Amino acid sequence: MNSSTKSSILFSLGLILIIANVAQGHVKVTASLVPKLCESGLVEERAKCMDILRSNPKIQSAKTFRELSELILELAVNKATEGQKFLQTLAEKDKSPAIQECAGFDYNNAVVQFKGALRDLKEDTSAANYASKLVGDDVSRCHTILARAKIVNPAIDQLNSDISLLSNVAFAATSLIEKKYQIDLLLKD
Repeated sequence: MNSSTKSSILFSLGLILIIANVAQGHVKVTASLVPKLCESGLVEERAKCMDILRSNPKIQSAKTFRELSELILELAVNKATEGQKFLQTLAEKDKSPAIQECAGFDYNNAVVQFKGALRDLKEDTSAANYASKLVGDDVSRCHTILARAKIVNPAIDQLNSDISLLSNVAFAATSLIEKKYQIDLLLKD
């Protein structure tokens, strides 16, 4: 084997190792991943994605898509939990069955799904991805219930919008891990 062939093989192996490390989320990135995520085409509302993620310095400093996903899911758990408490307080004062259902059922599911996604992220990215997406259904259901009851509350509308956005962003972030994971699987064959 001549030196040209050896160099070509070493170069190819080096590229494979780099791609494999990127796929596993081990390669550190110097630029913020937030713009990459928000501009990936997977997020429905790019500007709002940038706003909600840039407000958190930890998220801004994430170095891998796995770390970014974890931080987004932590933010989502906190926001959904705060939202549920807000709705519970409002339901106690208002006594509206629609608000009680949003607080008790829809937002309980949202918190459980986000927590499950965070837990699953360590072992099963596909499950984390799916759970992140399901939260959007819970928020949509809450919105529909309130609309049917003719309840107009800008604070609840904003809450639903924020949690729906976080569901979409968490789904997008975990999708990027999934895509990188799939590339890694292809390289192993």
